[in-house]
Amino acid sequence: MNLSLTYLPLLALLPALIAVAPAGAEPSEGLLTLQAAERAARQQDEGLKAAEYRREGLAAEAEAADELPDPRLSVALQNVPTDNYSLSDSPMTQTVVTLSQTLPPGDTLIHQAEAANARVSGQQAAVATADRMLHREVRRLWLDVYRQETLSRLLEQEQRLYRELLDSANTAYQVGEAGGSDLVRLQTRLSRIADALDRRRGEAEAARARLARWAGEAAFLPLPDDLPEVLRDTPDGSIDRQPELEQLRAELAAARARVDVAEEQFAPEVGVKVGYGLRAGSEPNTLSAGVSVSLPIFSERRQSPRLRGAQRSAQAAQLELAKRARDLAAQADGIRARLAALDRRITRYQNDIIPELQQVADMIRGEIGAGQGEFEALIEAERAVVEARQEQLTLRLDRADQLIDLRYLLETNA
Repeated sequence: MNLSLTYLPLLALLPALIAVAPAGAEPSEGLLTLQAAERAARQQDEGLKAAEYRREGLAAEAEAADELPDPRLSVALQNVPTDNYSLSDSPMTQTVVTLSQTLPPGDTLIHQAEAANARVSGQQAAVATADRMLHREVRRLWLDVYRQETLSRLLEQEQRLYRELLDSANTAYQVGEAGGSDLVRLQTRLSRIADALDRRRGEAEAARARLARWAGEAAFLPLPDDLPEVLRDTPDGSIDRQPELEQLRAELAAARARVDVAEEQFAPEVGVKVGYGLRAGSEPNTLSAGVSVSLPIFSERRQSPRLRGAQRSAQAAQLELAKRARDLAAQADGIRARLAALDRRITRYQNDIIPELQQVADMIRGEIGAGQGEFEALIEAERAVVEARQEQLTLRLDRADQLIDLRYLLETNA
């Protein structure tokens, strides 16, 4: 049926109603920005604090890793006569005080310090990994809330448009310019929009509840209209400084230091001992000194198995590092490929699909203005424009989701 020009201004409101706000606006007060959510999460995350405490504990232990073993002090009675157990009758009886110190073989202490420092470095990388994983989790939760609420706003705008179209169709129906099927079609569409809107609102509430685990009550504040830069701009860099790899490199360094320690065990351990004896009666006191050396004569049973074990552990650490590096590089390449595909689709919607659909809608409006168009065709054309803009927004949000994973891999500081 034909539609009078009287009702066309309502249809012209569509592009303004559903257009996505431009990026780059500054957030106002009272909003839950992504940065605020990340700060709140870092302040209350128990796992991040626990990882830092473990690092501090390992650092404290590393301070003593290259220290000599504690010296030993011994006191003994020697040559006590068994007939009367007197400590003064026999000139051979004496009280001996001995101080001894063992010296680990070779550069064992140096390598032990290297292993301890590597463990500290590994735990520092574990802290960075935990921090970056926390940022990734919070960003996903924040984006989920943003996704549900942004799509809900589009549905609300579409709902307002179709209500205005329904009012116009009712008026047109009364004057014979629209059919009953047009009214049914619009009412059906409004019912579906209402159902979709309820579902989106429920998902938004659930997403906010999950975000509250990290952001507390601030999770229920309004979100900014625009995505932050970290969810818009593609980061540069490589995975070389990824903390997961830093942790594996530290584990490899510790394993190699343990190999060095095992190699040093083939050398003898040296012990130094100094003693002073207090003689009974008028006999002079005595002084003694000595050196002891361990004899690693059973190396095939002790030292060699330990060395082989340490070498295999180092080889395993090397392979794990190489495997994880390839895995992360492949993940980054895959994300870049998906981003490139999303960029192409977004550009196509922006430059081709939406303008073409809008052109069709404008043409039908022109035909209706000339008394030749069909109201049903106009409804379908405007619906196609709405759905195309919704799809474009969904693609932008999917792109932001991919950026979260890419930043986890590439960012120097999450």
